[in-house]
Amino acid sequence: MKRADWILPTVVTVLAGLGYAVADNAQAVIAKIPLKRTEDSVNFVPPREPARMALPYRKDGDNFADVQIATVKPFERDADDAAPAVVEAARASAPEARGPSAGANAFSGAPAGPKGAAAFLTTVAQSGKAAPVKADADASKPLATPIFDAAAPVWQSRFLADNPLVGGVFRADGTRTDASDLVGTAAGARYVLLGEIHDNPDHHRIQADIVGDLAEKANNDLSLVFEMIPRRFAEAAERFGKDGTDPADFAKSVRWNERGWPDFQNYRPIFDTALAHDLPIFAGDLDAGTVSAIAREGAGVLQQAEQERLGLTGALPADEALALAGEIKDAHCGLLPDKAVAPMVDAQRARDGALADAMMQAADATGRAVLIAGDGHVRNDRAVPSLLHQRQPGEKSVSVQMVEVAKGEAKPSDYGLRADAPAPYDFTIFTPRADMTDQCAKLQAKMQVKAD
Repeated sequence: MKRADWILPTVVTVLAGLGYAVADNAQAVIAKIPLKRTEDSVNFVPPREPARMALPYRKDGDNFADVQIATVKPFERDADDAAPAVVEAARASAPEARGPSAGANAFSGAPAGPKGAAAFLTTVAQSGKAAPVKADADASKPLATPIFDAAAPVWQSRFLADNPLVGGVFRADGTRTDASDLVGTAAGARYVLLGEIHDNPDHHRIQADIVGDLAEKANNDLSLVFEMIPRRFAEAAERFGKDGTDPADFAKSVRWNERGWPDFQNYRPIFDTALAHDLPIFAGDLDAGTVSAIAREGAGVLQQAEQERLGLTGALPADEALALAGEIKDAHCGLLPDKAVAPMVDAQRARDGALADAMMQAADATGRAVLIAGDGHVRNDRAVPSLLHQRQPGEKSVSVQMVEVAKGEAKPSDYGLRADAPAPYDFTIFTPRADMTDQCAKLQAKMQVKAD
């Protein structure tokens, strides 16, 4: 059997229909694949840095185990209770314990004050060389660099916290700036798009601080749109903040963890900030079944009116289409056959269209809207900001990406921030890495065992 013959139905169905999950469960799917040793499989080379593809979809009623294919991080949401403990430790060393110069409310888990993000990131930027790393019980997993207090690491992410870019804020051309500039610029925009790597808890803490800062500056004329909440949970989103809503109860009502997203506790600071400032939230994404159908068959499965609403009636410029297809291939470790890529490009574009539509509805309701989504959805060149500009060319948007640093890469230009070719984001914030596992190599090893 040719490699492409089994990859197409298997990978597309798994990725579009099942979504995020624990990496070890991939073994169950791989065991069912009729692998045959081929030159392609033997010579498969994973990407240098693991890309984590954001396709958390699963059809209701499926009895398959959740599967993490190739690039998605193992979230270990039931096995790792460290994150809440770190948050509590940070709260224990609150500003009153550290002194007034430490930066009030910076990443405390509490609602951010008007300078929450600025205070934290400025402190990191001014800290110079990293403080000594404090080891926990597992010496192979050092805690991130303590900035305020040696007993309470600022970063929850564990890896490469000593990279000199960590905590830095840069403009698209690689010019260093700060969080005050970012928040001040974003405060003048109708649309603010905060990108993330989903399983990095620090990205959500930064998002929460920025949202709090913006709410203070904008007299709470904000609403939040979440990629993680599909349209079928729109009513639950509308009820958020009413009748004494508890964020944990809300997470259960939208089946957050069951649908494969990283543990809701990582995202809770954003929802706590929304409650503190009485900010409404909106469902942003398409329903899982719709995305699965598009990823398998292309945009043609949608009615014409829906294609128009999602911005799918026109083709992407050739260079952008080629770049997006390449990113999708890389994110799936090169395992997707060419004929599977086009419908997955349609699925990504459809999701961008849904998020843009939700942003416009949210801004109409409150005045301004903030998007919480993966970095790929907040690119200025071809994702949500581009669609917003096409539909409302007079409205300003500001996009922010959060980047995990890589080994041996300590200059903005290493990450595509250059004056001669600016990045497709208005601002970039660098953080430590949440995980160092090469998921492509892990999958390759499992495939090789099967082939042998």
